[in-house]
Amino acid sequence: MRGSQYNEREIVARIAKGDESAFAVFFRHHYQKIYEVGLMLTQTESVAEELVQDVFLKVWKQQAQLPDIMDIPSWLFIIARNDAYKALRRSTRLKVILDTLELPLPVSNETDEQIIYRNYHELVNKAVSQLPLRQQTAWRLSREEGLKREEIAARMQIRPDTVKEHLSLAVKNIRSFLEAHDAFLIGAELIFISTLHMLN
Repeated sequence: MRGSQYNEREIVARIAKGDESAFAVFFRHHYQKIYEVGLMLTQTESVAEELVQDVFLKVWKQQAQLPDIMDIPSWLFIIARNDAYKALRRSTRLKVILDTLELPLPVSNETDEQIIYRNYHELVNKAVSQLPLRQQTAWRLSREEGLKREEIAARMQIRPDTVKEHLSLAVKNIRSFLEAHDAFLIGAELIFISTLHMLN
């Protein structure tokens, strides 16, 4: 590196040889953009900070391969994006989505966003159709007809506590179905899209 000018290829070559001071320069140069990606995708500062640490730890572990990577910024973005999706799979916000399972389905000309919503709804509907009859009935009365627990109990001629149990099992079974069908990734896309809307 000449003077204070940042030279990516030179820095990368030095990192590949185990130069920790070069890695510190590399870290400072790319830190903010990686942090912003993590924050945009996860909407949580602490998670974004952890994501930054994970990304640069991976970079250090792959230091010997760095000179072969032609587009370092794009490579870092892909690592950050993938790690953010993994974090979202474990996040409270995504669990809330899976717990509520109530997303409005847009109509008319479909955009990419609407297709994601539709695909998510199709998975949910498929999961519900595979529930045991009592769970399915309680679920549909609650989510589709908007009935309260006591009203569902009266309709099904069972106790409110039993309704609660059916709904709890339904949520658990639907969540398991969605997890098995990669719906966590769909949920991550939904959060990402809503984040972009907030930034506009």
